[in-house]
Amino acid sequence: MMKIASIGVWLLVSAWSCAVLGVGPCKAQDPGKQTSGGALRADQAWFDVRHVLLALRVDADQRSIDGTMTMRARVLGDRNVDTRAMALHLDDALTVRAVHVGDRDVPFVHQGGLVRFAVDAAAIRDEFFRVAVTYGGVPRVSPRPPWQGGFTWSKTEDGSPWIATSCQGEGADLWWPCKDHPSDEAETFDLAITVKKPLYVATNGVLEGIDDLGDWQRYRWHSKNPLNNYGVALNIAPYVVIERTYASVDGTKVPAFFYALPESAARAAKVLPEFLEHVRHMEETCGPYPWRNEKYAVVETPHLGMEHQTIIAYGNKFRKQAFDYDWLHHHEMCHEWWANLVTCRDWKDMWIHEGIGTYMQALWIERTHGKAGLRTEMLTKRRMLRNQRAVAPRVAAMDSQEIYFGSIGNDIYYKGSWICHTLRWVLGDERFFRVLRRWAYPTEAAEKRLDGLQARFTDTDELLAIAEDVSGEELDWFFEVYLRRASLPRLSVQRDGKIVRLEWHVEDGLPFDVAVPVRVGGEERVVRMKGKRGSFELSRENEEFEIDPDARILMEEPTKEARRRAGKER
Repeated sequence: MMKIASIGVWLLVSAWSCAVLGVGPCKAQDPGKQTSGGALRADQAWFDVRHVLLALRVDADQRSIDGTMTMRARVLGDRNVDTRAMALHLDDALTVRAVHVGDRDVPFVHQGGLVRFAVDAAAIRDEFFRVAVTYGGVPRVSPRPPWQGGFTWSKTEDGSPWIATSCQGEGADLWWPCKDHPSDEAETFDLAITVKKPLYVATNGVLEGIDDLGDWQRYRWHSKNPLNNYGVALNIAPYVVIERTYASVDGTKVPAFFYALPESAARAAKVLPEFLEHVRHMEETCGPYPWRNEKYAVVETPHLGMEHQTIIAYGNKFRKQAFDYDWLHHHEMCHEWWANLVTCRDWKDMWIHEGIGTYMQALWIERTHGKAGLRTEMLTKRRMLRNQRAVAPRVAAMDSQEIYFGSIGNDIYYKGSWICHTLRWVLGDERFFRVLRRWAYPTEAAEKRLDGLQARFTDTDELLAIAEDVSGEELDWFFEVYLRRASLPRLSVQRDGKIVRLEWHVEDGLPFDVAVPVRVGGEERVVRMKGKRGSFELSRENEEFEIDPDARILMEEPTKEARRRAGKER
């Protein structure tokens, strides 16, 4: 249908939508509080998105988009319902011109960031139905990409358009209609993006063709694997395409690309082999690159970076940081496993993406700079912890803004990384790395799959179950203390002549018997704890010792007085 112009008609349709569709009061959202996820709405819980075709014309001169999102979905639960209320998220900055369900033009309301309409039983064929939303306008401009989402309209050195999208925090509904919840992903995804020549569109999946449309050209991309909403991205510029072939650990020849600006092409060609070494290390640690049937790609962006699937956004300007590596590429690349392959079904478990992903940088540093480098990296991250709220709180649901900008903050990165590091100490390297690989791929068979079923949703409880199954250890106490509570364990140290007594102090008296490494006169020892207590003996009363010398255990930092009493300071 055409856009509703009459205020009288708008009120009629609005009242129909709120009352008949049962979606509650039509209440506009605060445009400054764009978010994603949270509690799953009833008008979205009854369907599963299977395929999306996003066909858009992007006009760099007008900074506008125009096109249609077509969705194929499957009905969940009771199919004997005459009419169902359905909602898709879409930013109010954009205008919906029509909604089609099956072959019918249906009435809709677009308000408060939602497009609401009804799906009749007649539109459903063998459990499936199709929805098409035609829309357009000037999308929200990102004020601080990628941390605040939207479109970035930038320029190359010669003044050509350089365009990118980013939307992890606010949701993909900033620029296309979607079921904006992390628990649902399209199993396959097509993008047909039309731009003015000579611009190039780099996006998710495999490039299937470029259609000549006179002064314009349409790029057709197809993603064969499940794709989370915020992982869909547009990158538009006069890109130079640098191509290599990467040999995966399983022998698959994977196309590898760097889509670089003309002024950066030489540097991009030089750095791509190094970036592929990052991929190799991840494969050796966590299992094969998940999207071997598509591509591995990096695209130069006018913002710092994001983990867009098969098209890693890179804006670090080829800079190397401490330990002589490009941490930005490494971190975003790791998300191909920890975010895109393994996806938390609710934002409350985002530590799985960010914490495990961050620990991968520590493992790379350990590979290149040894145990000393690992220790330095972990101590650097230790100083960034807040410990104001549990990393994986026991709540029904959380939205993206709450998890990233609330009281948990950077703990999903740095505390999550430290939790992995301490689990490694508890289990030992052999068992820990088996657990890590099975967190990524629960079975060896899953490592071999390329049919989309290698990807899965997960949560903290599933990772606990996998860790216990693989390691043969009961680990609920560990997960409870480190992931479900905000405070850290505290270790008290007391001298009694030549005897040093250790005791763990944990919130609510929870069980906690992590063994404590100590160094005495150059000798490495491990103090086994029972009932939170343990002890060791010195050769003389004034002998100095060091607790956890290699920084393996996440614990409350001791005060200066406590360190003095322990014998480390005089």
